[in-house]
Amino acid sequence: MRTESRTRAVRRLSHIGFVVAALVIGVAGFGTMTYAQSVTRVKIDFAFVAGGKEMPAGAYDFEADHSRVLLRPQNGKGSSVVMQVITRLGRHDADTDPELIFDKIGDKFLLSEVWIPDADGYLLLNTPVDHEHRVLGGSRPHK
Repeated sequence: MRTESRTRAVRRLSHIGFVVAALVIGVAGFGTMTYAQSVTRVKIDFAFVAGGKEMPAGAYDFEADHSRVLLRPQNGKGSSVVMQVITRLGRHDADTDPELIFDKIGDKFLLSEVWIPDADGYLLLNTPVDHEHRVLGGSRPHK
């Protein structure tokens, strides 16, 4: 009798273990899928400033979440830059291409907005002085 109840308890624990393992794998898979959707690649053909750091022209990966945007050179050379999100920006169009907005002050281009396809934008820099914009990507890029 005691062996029988012990066997049932072991079976019950193993079933619980399988359920927990399935939930963990499911949540991990969902997190990876969500993360992968927030990464975009952009080629920038001019030097610029991101998060206060001078960046050379080149190809970059952008990864975004609710509180930060990570900028990483695609070639693996150079360092990454983490920029805090000031606020999210409501999407104004149906662009499926990434779009970057730079504030031009003098001869410097400061990265101020990042728009990842099919998502709201990220405001990274609030420039309080008069400035021009340079738009890279999107449906209506202009210099």
